[in-house]
Amino acid sequence: MPAQTAPERIVVLDASPAGEKVGARVATLNADLSVVASAEQAGHEGIGALAVMLETCLNEAGWETPDLVVVVIGPGSFTGLRTACALAAGLAFGAGCPVMGVTRGEALAPSLDALVTARGLDGWLCICGARRGRWFVEESSSRRDTLRDTLAEVIAVQSALWRPEPGSWLLAGDAAAEALDQAGNERCQIAPVCDADFRGIALAGLARLKGELPPRPALPLYVDPPEAKLPRAGLRATPR
Repeated sequence: MPAQTAPERIVVLDASPAGEKVGARVATLNADLSVVASAEQAGHEGIGALAVMLETCLNEAGWETPDLVVVVIGPGSFTGLRTACALAAGLAFGAGCPVMGVTRGEALAPSLDALVTARGLDGWLCICGARRGRWFVEESSSRRDTLRDTLAEVIAVQSALWRPEPGSWLLAGDAAAEALDQAGNERCQIAPVCDADFRGIALAGLARLKGELPPRPALPLYVDPPEAKLPRAGLRATPR
């Protein structure tokens, strides 16, 4: 993107946390990535209030439209990702601006990569809560290409059975502390910052916009299939 058209008004949407951490947050940021307005709400009610929080933040910033929308595409809550990505796409379409999707690990990558290099570790793992008894694991390792050359692998694992591959790993994500306790690997370390802030998410979106990260659609990154449940009253009778 030419320098004269660099985005000055950036909106960040994140409804990716799953499991006990489920919730949503929104922020508007200036070109220097300072937060103008932000809103956050925990629980499934937060996902439902995402559009209202967005409207509030835009009003507080005094913006009619943004120049760039950045949305966290996962891994995480099926409902949260679907809601955030749909809202991001609609906002960007109406504003006539780009929408960039980033993963939770990509938003943390610059700080994690720096720590991995400084501490001489093999790589980092971003471990986030999924449905009960499961984790999402996103990996970037110095033993393979960096995020600038290839997309990080994201998998879903059973938390009780998962162990990291042999090596020295930096653990981040909202389930990092649990994973460290379970890993049984004295060479693993927990990152001082485990969740990306609005600035980190915006930076990852700008990096993708500039081509510094490989292309990735701003669509939900579904790692696990949705958890389908029967209605409380049971299925409807077959029509006669």
